[in-house]
Amino acid sequence: MRPWMWHWAAVRFRGSWHRVAAGGVGRGALRRYQDWTSASRSTSLEALEFLAPGGGNVRRDAESVSTAGNGTNASGSSGSGSAVKVRTNAGERGTLRNLTKADLAATTGLNLRDIRNVDPSFRQESPAVLVRSKAIIVNLEHIRAILQADRLLLFEPMHPSVQAFIPELQARLQAESSLLPFELRALEVVLINVCASLQRHASTLSPAVDSVLDNLSSTGVSSFGSDSVQTSLDRLLPLENALNEFLNKVTMIRTAIDDVLSSDEDMSAMYLTSVIQSGHRRRRDEHEEVEMMLENYMKVIDSVHNEISATLRAVKSTENVTQIRLDAMRNRVLRLEVYLNIATVSIASGGTVAACFGMNLLSGLEESPHAFYAISLASVSTCVLMFRGILAFLKFKRIFR
Repeated sequence: MRPWMWHWAAVRFRGSWHRVAAGGVGRGALRRYQDWTSASRSTSLEALEFLAPGGGNVRRDAESVSTAGNGTNASGSSGSGSAVKVRTNAGERGTLRNLTKADLAATTGLNLRDIRNVDPSFRQESPAVLVRSKAIIVNLEHIRAILQADRLLLFEPMHPSVQAFIPELQARLQAESSLLPFELRALEVVLINVCASLQRHASTLSPAVDSVLDNLSSTGVSSFGSDSVQTSLDRLLPLENALNEFLNKVTMIRTAIDDVLSSDEDMSAMYLTSVIQSGHRRRRDEHEEVEMMLENYMKVIDSVHNEISATLRAVKSTENVTQIRLDAMRNRVLRLEVYLNIATVSIASGGTVAACFGMNLLSGLEESPHAFYAISLASVSTCVLMFRGILAFLKFKRIFR
């Protein structure tokens, strides 16, 4: 299509849209769309703010604040934006601030689309470590946080795993022995907790799978119909599904960290404190501490990934061995069935002689004293010869061994 044709189509589409919007149906659809967007913005977020040493301790408040009811935010402006509740504690008195997503994006230097990575309502967001000019966005496992040079915002603090993580985070952030800047210390604590969570999950799944595999491996072919084997097979499928889901999760976390490791710009931009102190970013090659830290925890994630992959390979191998054993049992049953079919044909062949003499016709052998024995021996011999002959034919044709 030529450029003037594109322009003509755009003008026609714009005019049609205005005509539809002017009608009742268009206004109703537009009103429903506006109601849907307002409802999507009215969700409330809760975050804990951890300040750098010297900025005060941190205390958690469990109340969730939303501005959907009164339509005003902390700054006094009206609107329907999402409320973000941040609770900090300076000394003995707490300060509660209500922020919209737009205000949060403005104070952290982020785009609104970056806030989705820390919004718990977006459960389908992939794990990510995003580096921006004024903040580091972390979405790994159960931790959703925004790291800055002087503070850390931890979202969804009522989650049980996050509540268990808060004391460890508080203790490590207040430690003065580390030479790393605040944002890198916070990132290290997050990576420590994520790696520990992955290791705990792996240590829970692997023994359960190993016990099932040991039971199946130690069972003979003759015992494959027992209740214990059936129970093990029933347990194996959900365990294999759990392993696959966990492996996908570990792979996505590994990919998120590997993306940062493969970018020198991102690693050098993670020194947020250095940017504030010097007024400019570091050079691309000045990121030794970040690179070493990420590589260390990357090795831990790789070990978990390799462990789960090895367990899945063991499951596949056990399934293959189990299938081979079941095939061998099935072949035994088929072999027995072949023997029975050959025997049936052979006995039917011998019974043909008895059927001939069972007719009400005179043959001249009715008065012979040895005819019964001779005919019986001939019938049995016919059965045996027929059985052996069929087996020899099948072996000659390599159909049966």
